[in-house]
Amino acid sequence: MQIALAGELGKLPNRISLEGHTDAEPFAKDTTYGNRGLSADRANAARRLMQQNGVREDPVVQVHGYADQRLRKPNNPEDPSNRRISLIVQNITKGAGK
Repeated sequence: MQIALAGELGKLPNRISLEGHTDAEPFAKDTTYGNRGLSADRANAARRLMQQNGVREDPVVQVHGYADQRLRKPNNPEDPSNRRISLIVQNITKGAGK
């Protein structure tokens, strides 16, 4: 499915942002790599996969790692569905420059 999505997104002129998210449970007891790094790596891995399968480099304008700061289920911060990637295809406004 990701390959098909990347192929279709690669045909569009829109800018793309990728966001990585985690749940609130600490990733590891090792404090040198935590949820912030995991979420950024998750978003960057999605970017690489998309670019290997049809998305050019120039439309990807942002890659962010939000850790547990933008929970999908804020009332259940440790819910596994909080671990995700958000892919934002930005609107194009007629007459607006890049």
